[in-house]
Amino acid sequence: MSTRPAGSGNPITDCSHSVELQLNRRGFLYGAVSSAALYFAADPRFELKQAVAATPGNFSGELQQMVEIASKNGKLRATLRILNADRLMPADENANVPERTEMIRYFEGKDSDGKVVWPPQVQPGVAQFPLPGPTFRTRVGDRVEIGFFNHVKVDDFGGSLDREETGEGTCDLTIDPPSGEEIYPLGAHDQSPHCFHGSSTANIHFHGTHVTPDGLGDNVLLQLRPNPQITEADVHEDFYGTEPHKEGIFTKGERGMSLATWADLPEHWRTQQLNWLKEYDDNAIWKGKRGVTDHPELPVEDQLLPIAKTQIEAGLWPQYQVGAHAFCFEITPPDPTRFAMSQCPGTHWYHVHKHGSTALNVYHGLAGAFIIEGGYDDALRMIYPDLDRTQKVLLVQNFSDTPNLTISGASRLSPSLWVNGMRNPKITMQPGEIQLWRFVNATVRSVTSVKGFDAKNGVAPDVRQIAQDGVQFRYDNYRDQPYISQKSLPANTFAPGNRIDLLVKAPDIVGSYPFAFSDTTNDRVEPVLTLVVQGSPLNMSFPTDANYPEFPHFLNDIDQNSIHVWRRLDFGWEKERQQPGFDRSEGAPSFTINDKQFDGTRYDQTIVLGDSEEWLLTNSTSKIAHPFHIHINPFQVVEIFDPVTDTIYKPEKNFVWQDVISIPPAKVDANGGVVLNPDTGRAAVPGYVKIRHRFVDFSGSYVLHCHMLAHEDRGMMQLVRVIPGGGEGTIVPHH
Repeated sequence: MSTRPAGSGNPITDCSHSVELQLNRRGFLYGAVSSAALYFAADPRFELKQAVAATPGNFSGELQQMVEIASKNGKLRATLRILNADRLMPADENANVPERTEMIRYFEGKDSDGKVVWPPQVQPGVAQFPLPGPTFRTRVGDRVEIGFFNHVKVDDFGGSLDREETGEGTCDLTIDPPSGEEIYPLGAHDQSPHCFHGSSTANIHFHGTHVTPDGLGDNVLLQLRPNPQITEADVHEDFYGTEPHKEGIFTKGERGMSLATWADLPEHWRTQQLNWLKEYDDNAIWKGKRGVTDHPELPVEDQLLPIAKTQIEAGLWPQYQVGAHAFCFEITPPDPTRFAMSQCPGTHWYHVHKHGSTALNVYHGLAGAFIIEGGYDDALRMIYPDLDRTQKVLLVQNFSDTPNLTISGASRLSPSLWVNGMRNPKITMQPGEIQLWRFVNATVRSVTSVKGFDAKNGVAPDVRQIAQDGVQFRYDNYRDQPYISQKSLPANTFAPGNRIDLLVKAPDIVGSYPFAFSDTTNDRVEPVLTLVVQGSPLNMSFPTDANYPEFPHFLNDIDQNSIHVWRRLDFGWEKERQQPGFDRSEGAPSFTINDKQFDGTRYDQTIVLGDSEEWLLTNSTSKIAHPFHIHINPFQVVEIFDPVTDTIYKPEKNFVWQDVISIPPAKVDANGGVVLNPDTGRAAVPGYVKIRHRFVDFSGSYVLHCHMLAHEDRGMMQLVRVIPGGGEGTIVPHH
């Protein structure tokens, strides 16, 4: 068993903790599928918002909004579970896939009273299609309290899950029924651990949050095994306590008590988790399934309980848990005595993030919007009093029961784009009306650009982008519209993981106006929704310099003189693939960062807390724009070069903040191959992006990766640690 490199803890906020986890051989290598149960808390002016009337079986028509579970009294509390059931996967002519019924995972959401509010129930006999999870809405400074449950029933998947755990293989296995030939992993030439492995392990990533990455925070190193028998009642006392006699995890956090170590959690909870791990190791699922009749028990090197005990004895958080987990953290407030940055209010999202099966789970729909409000929203409400009623949360997804490499070549196009579980839904507005549309690209691989609206009689709706990746534009960028103006290189890039907030003004001419994205992965332009303009005219205006939301000071440009470290990360594939004469029939690319595939026992980037750094992100592959994403801290984009079009974007100031940015592909020759440097054998002219970011407030361990999730699952990811330091930019750890 290998262990994770030694690291350091995070600054501790009320509910979060900061001790590093260990990794071992099984760490990131096996599986992921399901899970969740969130206990959120909230703000008194918010209330549960029901979805508009739309039959889930009817996947066209008027847009259905996901149910919102929102903060009350400063706490976002809910339950989120991952369950599984048969769902009707609709026919997709773009991907050459027929309609069929498949067993998939899905999110069930409960409000703070324990009432199931999502997904909506369907009438008997009405087909249920895949859907995203519920929308969570909270506010900067609020507390998030999440009970997270993994209730996947592994046996329902007919042996396709947990193949490594049962000794039947390592990667997912796909056999072509007519021929009996192995499509995957042999067809892709994939080998463990750099392959799809869809076991039942799960976690949740709160994408866009500036919170602790460790312990009870945005911890994607957590590996939660399934146990459908562990219910909310089983953990209620451990999470909520039996006031006033016994503190639970959430009540301890609310009272400002320490949750800095595993030992700070309730003793009953710690004992229960170890018992559940032992039951998991001893479970009959392992017996008789390993092809070894005289030793039916799980070999000790594969047991989870010894790993957990070793980590706990070392003062670390146990990486493995069973059935349930408590996420508990504060949405970082604008308090300069405690934090260098605040959480950026805006459009964020959450999704399952278990390495090896991230693509599979997001294809199933295990993603949802996570709206964090603040001064940005307060200012918009002053301009648009009906903002809460009219704003649209639009989760763009593509649904499939399997990643493209595990199906035959004829069906490998990206599946069609859906919005809130619907195909080309309608949004109705009055002439002259302005609405806020919050788009989330929750697809697995669709790097798209915003084509916008079709004109009618020479008139089209007016669109202004006001935020990118949950970070509002500075007024100058709102005025100049660099990302959707079609006048600059990054024009309208909307890659997996990106979010864009658009103010949309309906034209005076009634009618229907399709709104389209262009999917650059397959050169397909696809309408994703249709604006229907009808009714009485309204006289509404876009924000001006006089009433535009105030720009937070912590989002000012990062001074070049403050940069202490420069790094280069090259997103590529195996070097041999770039050589003339390489046989591309020899499987799929082995995606790498700096010539290495992901290793869960190795830190690739070690950063000192408080430092500002500039990174050069290069792309040595052809045709693929790799979307770079790093957790916890956003970054500023200061330069982009696209060698295919020989264009460069290099503003002098007012750099846009993002947490996902597509790196343009390398220059290619007339045959579509990468132009090579004869001296190095590598891309002569790679595409690149330069970014600057501050690593502040939170030390700990997290990841950076390509947000084409199949690339991440197959190796295009790195483990990052941020350690406390003594530099002048270092934030003193706080309680």
